[in-house]
Amino acid sequence: MTAFLASRRLRRRASLAVASTVTLVALVGTLFPLFWLFVISTKLPRDAFKTPPDLLYVPDFSKYLSIWQTAGFGRAFVSSVIVVLLGVLIALAVATPAAYAIVRLRVRGGRYLRLWLLLAYATPEFLFVIPMYVLYQQAGLYDTQVGLAFIYQVFAVPFAVWLVQAFFAELPHELGDAARVDGASELQTLLRVYLPLAAPGLAATAILVGINMWNEVTIALALTFDQGRTVTVAVAGFRGYAAIRWQEMTAAAVVAVIPMVIFAGLAQRYIVKGLTFGAVK
Repeated sequence: MTAFLASRRLRRRASLAVASTVTLVALVGTLFPLFWLFVISTKLPRDAFKTPPDLLYVPDFSKYLSIWQTAGFGRAFVSSVIVVLLGVLIALAVATPAAYAIVRLRVRGGRYLRLWLLLAYATPEFLFVIPMYVLYQQAGLYDTQVGLAFIYQVFAVPFAVWLVQAFFAELPHELGDAARVDGASELQTLLRVYLPLAAPGLAATAILVGINMWNEVTIALALTFDQGRTVTVAVAGFRGYAAIRWQEMTAAAVVAVIPMVIFAGLAQRYIVKGLTFGAVK
């Protein structure tokens, strides 16, 4: 018995050591690129790519101030905030009733509709750019935040519907039936029963959709020029014809990452709660 317990403790310690090692490797692999971006952004141009690199140096944070006045970075940052907020609102406004209809009204072919949503989300973004470029030019939506928020729905809505309908499907169907018996309409059932119960899932969906929009670059690069440029495009703008301003580019990249890191950190409990919604009954 004693040998069995000792063997069990040994296996548990070995499993814990393996899990800790994998976690540490994943953490280093994820954070090291960001750390190296920060290091390059705080070094002088002559020291940025020195081999071997200087691990001890006097950091220069001047680029973190100068980028806001160059390459339209400040305006692009504000533009990204507007596009993400507007795009997330549109995505949730469309995806929530659509997901409710799939789950509650039992749409014919719902299984194939879910598969189509997944395929639509996986479709390469550049396929939408060519036809939409001409249409946006004619409609006056080219190089605007509104136009960018609308075009982002081609990948945001399928993803949001796919997530929200999964959250709605975890709710007991009897709750909706009871609301209907009490005289509530489908809209009232959605607003008063489903939305409050699935709030963590909706929050997780909004966060994930917002992060996807913030990081998107292909569509923004093709459908904007100046006024509607996003922060990801502005980061690439520090690459000139004759040279690449590495310090400014890396500083801008670090600044572009910070809002999403802070946002994800503050909303972590909503993400975890939303993605595990309905896992335990």
